[in-house]
Amino acid sequence: MRKVLLLLVVLSLSSCMLRPVHVPPSAYSLTSALRLAQDGYALIFLEEIDGYGPVVKDGLVASYIKGDSSYLLYGFKFFGESPKDYWKKVVKVYGVWNSRTYLDLPNSGLYSVAKEGKYIVAWWKDAWLFIVESSTSAEKFANELMDIFARVGGASRW
Repeated sequence: MRKVLLLLVVLSLSSCMLRPVHVPPSAYSLTSALRLAQDGYALIFLEEIDGYGPVVKDGLVASYIKGDSSYLLYGFKFFGESPKDYWKKVVKVYGVWNSRTYLDLPNSGLYSVAKEGKYIVAWWKDAWLFIVESSTSAEKFANELMDIFARVGGASRW
């Protein structure tokens, strides 16, 4: 209980945005999940990848643009292993103390950081791990994508 209270105090003092993490339903394919942002953003390409930084895993990357901002959306779907382990590798590389948001729960995690001229948001839940990277604020894109995931997953609000 003390850890939870301490976490809430630290988050409120650091002015981090605390929100639930949403991912698509497990029936969605990785390709379908990454294409969900097409309503508000222009999809430039969608390609297979073999990882993201410390994450060595087959996945996909999609490039989106809207106005003057561009975003890379990395997606990974796990079968038989936990995406949390890979999420922790990303957090370890970029550091907890440099983060803008760090929320590590037993069933989900959310992390955002601004480092070396880029903004990164990474979140995991269920079988999914998503990472957004941009030279501008990636939080807006990640929040809009999670709102879309919430709608397709049946959640009425967040």
